[in-house]
Amino acid sequence: MTLADVIERTASIIGAEGDVTTYPTQLLNKLKDCVCTVYAELITEHIPLKTKEKATLSGNRIYFEDLNFSVREILKISSPAGRHRFDVFDKHVEVENCPGEAEVEYLYYFVPEELTDELVLPPQYSVYIMAVGAAAEYFYRSSLLDEAMFFRNRFESGINNLSRSGRIFALPKRRLL
Repeated sequence: MTLADVIERTASIIGAEGDVTTYPTQLLNKLKDCVCTVYAELITEHIPLKTKEKATLSGNRIYFEDLNFSVREILKISSPAGRHRFDVFDKHVEVENCPGEAEVEYLYYFVPEELTDELVLPPQYSVYIMAVGAAAEYFYRSSLLDEAMFFRNRFESGINNLSRSGRIFALPKRRLL
């Protein structure tokens, strides 16, 4: 799903008609901010974005600017020799006893900027869920609190249903009479 897909769905929920490219700039920016706020909430509180990538060490340091995404938290640094201890600083990570190249596993943060940017979410999180959350944010910013509460409750119940793990249980075998 792209940012434009979620903005279109949000616009249809709040009652705006037409294509994303035909919206007034003020409405488009407000909808974009609402979608980005909901997306940031999802990836920080419910669905952390995690990745692994190879990084070359320069003087026992891995600089954050050399990684593909904005780093939220370093989880693990390993090489063929095993896992390595590390210390995190503002702009880099210092790794102990790791020559050359290492694999860095980290949580990252992504803010969509263009309408064509893909929102990275698991497949069960649909455009509709994102749009309901963005509509709640839009109504809150527009001081329509009853509508904001209605859509916020719908968004939160949808997120809770999608993010909880179901219990697996077995029914006992029975014979038919």
